[in-house]
Amino acid sequence: MKRILKVSVSMLALYLLGGAVLDRLVFPEPAPDESHYPPVGYVFASKIEGSEKRILQREDGLFWLELAMGPNAPGPPEHVHTSFSERFMVAEGTLGLLVNGEVRELGRSQSFRVSPGTPHKPFNRTNKPVVVRGPLTEEYGIPEPFSVFLTQAYGFFDEDPANGQAPKALLQMSRFSPVYDSWLSDPPVPVQRLLCHAIGPTARLLGDRTHYPRFKPR
Repeated sequence: MKRILKVSVSMLALYLLGGAVLDRLVFPEPAPDESHYPPVGYVFASKIEGSEKRILQREDGLFWLELAMGPNAPGPPEHVHTSFSERFMVAEGTLGLLVNGEVRELGRSQSFRVSPGTPHKPFNRTNKPVVVRGPLTEEYGIPEPFSVFLTQAYGFFDEDPANGQAPKALLQMSRFSPVYDSWLSDPPVPVQRLLCHAIGPTARLLGDRTHYPRFKPR
């Protein structure tokens, strides 16, 4: 029994180390090229979230966008970014914002900054549209690679309802999350990182990628 356990542990360790080396160092997945970045004026939507986004500006590695949420739009799952903040300024309507388990309401011209590492989720629980659009200043800018994630994730999860269910969603997020710094609010991000490290190579072998040509801006 002990020998079987040792062999099993050794095989698991070899898989985790070998898979990571092959995936990240020997055969790294190419980074998305410029054609994957949505241009200024590009509009894309998420049926699941009930929202639409428009790229307002791209400059110096940052981008700015306008978020429009339909009546009673659920918004994205509660999530975390560890390396950048998000600032929400309401241009029209009343935005609901779940921050660290606390619900806030922002009216016209009100804003709120979600700092890195803070679980959050924008939504609209009113029967009127909501538009979020901040000034084109550096503090409202978001790292450009995240714009690739938005178009890719919206395309992937809207493509097939099954993509949002386990295990498909888990496998795909093991490719998305480490590259674009978008994590679920639970379990803790370090646990999710370990999980992505463990299953990411398998997800890639099964065909999951950090970006897909079919979801590029058109």
